[in-house]
Amino acid sequence: MNAVPAPSRTSPAGRFAVALVAGALALTGCAGSPQKTQGAGQQGVKITELTPKASGPVDRITWAVSAEPASFDWIYNASFETGQIMANVCEGLLRLGPDMSLQPALAASYTNPTPTTWVYRLRKGVTFHDGTPLTADDVVFSLNRNLQPKLGSYWSGAYENVSSVKATGPLEVTVTLKRPDSLFNSYLSSPAGIVDSKATVQAKGKKYGTPDGGVNCAGPFSLASWEKGQSITLARDDHYFDPAHRAKAKQVVFRFVDDPAAAVSGMLSGSIDGSWSLPPSSLGRLSSSGKGSVYYGRSTQGFNAIVMNDGGPLHDVRIRRALSMAIDRKGIIDAVIGGAGQPQRAPAVPGSWGYAAKTYQKAWDALTVTKHDVDAAKKLVGQAGAPAKPIVLATTSAEAEVPVIGSEIQSAAKKIGLKVQIKNLPAERYNSVYTDKKAREGIDLYLTSWGTDFADPLQMYQYFKTGHFYNFAGFSDHAFDRLIGQAERTGDPGRRAGLVTSAQKIVVDKLVWIPLYAPYNTLFLSKRLTGCPASYMQLHYPWAADLGAAS
Repeated sequence: MNAVPAPSRTSPAGRFAVALVAGALALTGCAGSPQKTQGAGQQGVKITELTPKASGPVDRITWAVSAEPASFDWIYNASFETGQIMANVCEGLLRLGPDMSLQPALAASYTNPTPTTWVYRLRKGVTFHDGTPLTADDVVFSLNRNLQPKLGSYWSGAYENVSSVKATGPLEVTVTLKRPDSLFNSYLSSPAGIVDSKATVQAKGKKYGTPDGGVNCAGPFSLASWEKGQSITLARDDHYFDPAHRAKAKQVVFRFVDDPAAAVSGMLSGSIDGSWSLPPSSLGRLSSSGKGSVYYGRSTQGFNAIVMNDGGPLHDVRIRRALSMAIDRKGIIDAVIGGAGQPQRAPAVPGSWGYAAKTYQKAWDALTVTKHDVDAAKKLVGQAGAPAKPIVLATTSAEAEVPVIGSEIQSAAKKIGLKVQIKNLPAERYNSVYTDKKAREGIDLYLTSWGTDFADPLQMYQYFKTGHFYNFAGFSDHAFDRLIGQAERTGDPGRRAGLVTSAQKIVVDKLVWIPLYAPYNTLFLSKRLTGCPASYMQLHYPWAADLGAAS
């Protein structure tokens, strides 16, 4: 996301991995017959957009999540675990569809009559879970919470260019911008666009969004109970406003299972019906178990090695290029995520191409600095001269894939005459790198998963602007800033894609981030369930409502 202090960095697979993977993991074919696919991936993996349509209702679904939400207040929703639950309870003005496109949710329609004006017309007859009607005042109140500095919304960055949010009719809200912002409307498919009852939020006060206070949103499920440390239970709302997405399950129980081995065992035994972002080492077992199906979907996430210190041993771009060319990305994909991904050529991955896909594909195909070529890498090191100091690469054992990738980069560097020193950090310090400049001291290269909240690569490349909070290495390029600035003001998708891909080439040529791999979204469904999408929309779409009985 574009908010501070929480970037769109979920790394769910890392937090939900069983163990360090020492070698390639064999994958069996996916069970079931996906309804809509988008071609083949690594090792015969089939990319699925939609699982087969459900044939009927079910009483109860039990789902595994790897951690308990810290809060159910949407302005503090920045985690994978919270997002996948909240998406089924609290709808926003817009949502992401299975194909990653923007879809109306609480807003029946929207228009952009001027470059700095967005008008949202609300659906008629929408009620919150307590039965009270949705009004324009509720929307204005909810969106304006992101503009209040004292509240510290994680999504305040989405409102950077917002001048005002006003009710311009009983069911109409108008947002006025300070300047054109081509991403603002898309942000309303994220928690930045969630709406709750003004009366409820004010009445609950500090208890709002807690296990004791709850929420009162509009969504296919209501928050029925929250047993601290154990589970959250959702109950179907039979008065939900969208007939196409009325829940097929009466109840969904999200169990907090922080031990990935226990989660996999639950899926194999049948006590857990499903989960997102599966441990890589479990993919083969789950696929061949006969207990259900594993699906692989499109994702907006990518895994990168981020340059933290432009003045250190990675100062010379030739050294960065050499290191990038020496890395065996396919080997990393096989070892770390069991083949469930593809090599990455740029920070914004193919799953983020929500428009002008041909333009982005052509630009992607032209990128060569991530091609595996050890001989060419050696030549570059010879031309630049190997740095005297070692490249300090930060890793953490708290995320299972990170040490494996670190070892591969260290090995690749050694083959071309570079020395990499691995610095293993405890989880707290590793994560503080995002917000604490001192925590970044002494680190040259940092491994992390990062992606977009919706399918627009522009969101990713904003992070590289001069002075941006997440521009860790202090990268600055006038031509890049100009291109991104123009893209931010450009509503035409084709023209915006041309500007973004030109800016992308600058970042990739400079290798401010060294792209490694783009993982697929992974999903397990027990054999009694089907119906939800497999693409990476589970944080911004009421996916559990689509789950029902398999035929």
